[in-house]
Amino acid sequence: MNTQTLSKLCILIMFTIQISCIKEKDPVVIQAPPITLPNMLECHRMVSWDSLTIHTQLLGKWEWEYIQCYWKPEEGNYQDFQGLLVEFKSDNTLEVKVNGQTTQTSIWQVINLNDGNFSINVNPIVVQLPGRILFCTERVLFSDSYTDGCDNYFKRKD
Repeated sequence: MNTQTLSKLCILIMFTIQISCIKEKDPVVIQAPPITLPNMLECHRMVSWDSLTIHTQLLGKWEWEYIQCYWKPEEGNYQDFQGLLVEFKSDNTLEVKVNGQTTQTSIWQVINLNDGNFSINVNPIVVQLPGRILFCTERVLFSDSYTDGCDNYFKRKD
């Protein structure tokens, strides 16, 4: 076998090996939220809310459950803040706990967004709590996707 043929054969073998080693991308598996945003909105709107009822409903312990961000909804998941719990207290303080350990204490206040929705002002900020507050049974959603942010779902822990 001459050198030129041998070289071509080696290149062909290397090319074949290289192609066979290319991994196919795993299909993206979208983890759905515990309740869709439209269903959450529908459920929330079944009650007439004001700042006092929002304040009262928030009191207690809420365990973080799920996050979905506007810019990458396919990356919504149940892992990012696993073990995070927020306790809203009647004196307008809150405690953030991670795996039972207090990591932050803040002051909170219900804010009327003047469009029929409410949010809370938190000082210092808790990154999981911006956005409109929506309730449905034993869940609260801090929905910030309408401003290109993230939606964080919490489930009542009490």
